[in-house]
Amino acid sequence: MERLDECLKVHADMLDAQNIGSIYELQGFSELHYYLKVEHVFTPAEVEALLSFQDPLDVARWCWEENNHEHSFPICDLLKEIDAEQKFEHFTSEPSAQDKYTLLMKRLGQNYFAYRESLMSRDKESLIEKAAEITAMQEAYSYLTTKFEFRDEMLDDVLALENPLKYFADRWLMPVSDVFDVDMDIRENIAGIRDSQEYLCQREPAVSVLARLQNAAQEVRECPAAEKPVRDFGAR
Repeated sequence: MERLDECLKVHADMLDAQNIGSIYELQGFSELHYYLKVEHVFTPAEVEALLSFQDPLDVARWCWEENNHEHSFPICDLLKEIDAEQKFEHFTSEPSAQDKYTLLMKRLGQNYFAYRESLMSRDKESLIEKAAEITAMQEAYSYLTTKFEFRDEMLDDVLALENPLKYFADRWLMPVSDVFDVDMDIRENIAGIRDSQEYLCQREPAVSVLARLQNAAQEVRECPAAEKPVRDFGAR
């Protein structure tokens, strides 16, 4: 059942570390993988049935979620219950478009984490100098793995690259200031400084001190001066 190992590695490579749900999903795959490899006693029919699918670990997960048997895991029966033959892609020796897409996501993940690892040995000054490059790499990875829809005919070309992430990051969009005229926005922002929360909060302590001094001076002006005592210049 080496295919189970490969499937788990693929799911791990596709993990979105910023998504809690994705982390929990990988944990579920890991626990099921351990059960299947260590505890479950497979029948020959179960092995044949699972290996007929492109991702036997994912199929087994669906079976696991639908299993109502308290002390057993009858995989063949559960495959029928979830209509696996119609729901899941079957294994073929020729990589399918889904296989290629999965491989691409895996490679992008490997490229990204290898790049991050290369940054660990750098000092702070060099990291600051590479800030634009780091941002491009992060944005490219996030967009390519979560938003961009790769068409089937694109996959072979992208997979021809050993480091497709660097290829796209090197060509990533220029900063917005190089693409759009932002002068008007900057002028509007300058005009709004005196009314901004940042300015008012920054000015508040000085204003408070000045206000207290002004109030104290006002109280002095409003308070009548005390009458001076009359001195007696009479004979001693």
